[in-house]
Amino acid sequence: MTFIFRAILLLAVLSATPAFADQTLRLGDLGASVGTLYQRVAVANGLYHRYGIDLQFVDFLSGGPELTAAAASNQIDMGSVGTPVLTAISHGLPIRVVGSPPRKGQPFILVGRPEITDVAQLKGKLVGYASVGGGSSQALAVILKAHGLTDADVGKIAYGAGGNGYVSLKSGRLAAAVLGEPYATRAEQEGVGKILAEADKYFGHYQHSYIFATRKFINEHPDTIRAYFQAEREARQYGKTHVEELVALGHKTLGLDAALLRQVLTKDVAKWSDSPAIDAQALLNAVAIVRDLGDISKTYQPDIDQIVDARFVN
Repeated sequence: MTFIFRAILLLAVLSATPAFADQTLRLGDLGASVGTLYQRVAVANGLYHRYGIDLQFVDFLSGGPELTAAAASNQIDMGSVGTPVLTAISHGLPIRVVGSPPRKGQPFILVGRPEITDVAQLKGKLVGYASVGGGSSQALAVILKAHGLTDADVGKIAYGAGGNGYVSLKSGRLAAAVLGEPYATRAEQEGVGKILAEADKYFGHYQHSYIFATRKFINEHPDTIRAYFQAEREARQYGKTHVEELVALGHKTLGLDAALLRQVLTKDVAKWSDSPAIDAQALLNAVAIVRDLGDISKTYQPDIDQIVDARFVN
């Protein structure tokens, strides 16, 4: 066999050998939003691919409880969600918190119709939130209590996706709604509503949002989770310094005004944390608050080592 023939044969074998494929990672989230645009820009730019990850978004527009339930049925590998993940863990779902998104605090804002000037005026009126047992319903309960009201003092309805809450408020069907951004700012700018309370100011030392993984994915793909957080750090830094790319994608996918998105994103990225580490004490405080609200059993005693697997972000 001549040298040239052997070289041709080797090239043929190499060209027929498939390259190593990226590891698929099905990430559950609550849909494209101001808080997740940076990830979607990073995927479009191939950032996660450079870390060997095929990041696939699986959207759950009805809220955190639906998302965490999907983990139990193997529809997703990881997820980014609020305190419903703590409720799910307390009920024995096979998932663990592995990190934190850029915004860790309570993101929800109570917005009333223009004629509503104080939270106390909501007594006897209909108020909307995204989902039962989700962060927005918890935010409403805490805000009402701080203003001398209870859940029983208002009518409540779950509106689903964030845009629905804005539409229901604008139509006058709701006297108030617990909204995320950019809908809270949009409502106030358009004269549809008035911001009554920002939930973050009512919760103290508290972490609302988490990134979790199923125990199965942790056991089978720990290196992929490490690579995910390496990519996350880079994606966050890129998002901070390329806000206009986030604005352009948000305008295209969310159908929202670019100036509104720019205003909200500029304010939002200033609050981002570069570190995906979990604040253990703030998590335990969150468990206590959610337990007091009745979404977690009164008998549940949290064990931070059973809730959190911190080795991927330390």
